[in-house]
Formats: sequence, structure tokens, C-alpha cells
Amino acid sequence: MQHSQPRVRVSAVMTRKVETATPEQPLGEVLQLLAERNFHHLPIVEEGKPVGMISSRDLVRIAHERGARELGEGLRHGETAADVMSTELETIGVDEPVEAAINRIGLGDIHSLVVLDDADRLAGIVTNRDLIRYLTS
Repeated sequence: MQHSQPRVRVSAVMTRKVETATPEQPLGEVLQLLAERNFHHLPIVEEGKPVGMISSRDLVRIAHERGARELGEGLRHGETAADVMSTELETIGVDEPVEAAINRIGLGDIHSLVVLDDADRLAGIVTNRDLIRYLTS
């Protein structure tokens, strides 16, 4: 008789301590957080619920589209996280199987999923790095 292994849930592999920002937070602070810390994705939250995401990749894309000089001017003239955040969030439930995260991130279009609890509040984030750690453990 073959025993099936219990399914590993996203909650077992996600990063729980997630740095966040608010929509009103100055873009300069957001850029500094991403530059100084060892992460690439910053969820933007209001009252515990994710409303957007800014990634280091987004900021490089914005610098390319606008020009680095114009991005610098935006930093000095009060642009906020809300001005540049992506509002099309890729989310996954905390109790979903880790295979679902692997399948979605494995397509290559995204590098992270915002993990939501049952009340749609931010529970964590799962990134390609988290999945590599899981796959090699």
C-alpha cells in the first residue's frame, strides 16, 4: 500500500517577515529600502491589505522608460509609491499547495506571489528564491 505524502502548503515556504510600504510613502524611501535590503519585491499595503507592488525590476524599467534623470526628478518632487506601483497583483492563498506557486512562478513571467490569508490580508510573499530553497531542502 502506497502512502501519499502530505501536501506542502505555501505557508511552509513563504517569507513571513515582509517589508512593506504605504501608497503615500515617498518613492525615494521605497528606492532606498530596495537598495539597502536583500529583497527585490515590496508590497504596498493599506490597512494590512496589499494594494500594489514595487519591484527593483519595475524601478529599472521606469528609469529606462522615463530616463534616469527624470526618475531622479520624480524622487525630488514628491512622487509616491502609489505613482509607480503595479496594481495588478499576483496572489496566492496561504493554504494553497506549494506546487501551485511553482507552476505560476515557473512560467517565468513573474518572480513572486503575494500570499494572502483568509481575510485577504498580507500573510507573506513567496519568491523564486523561496521555491529554490524548498526544492533543494
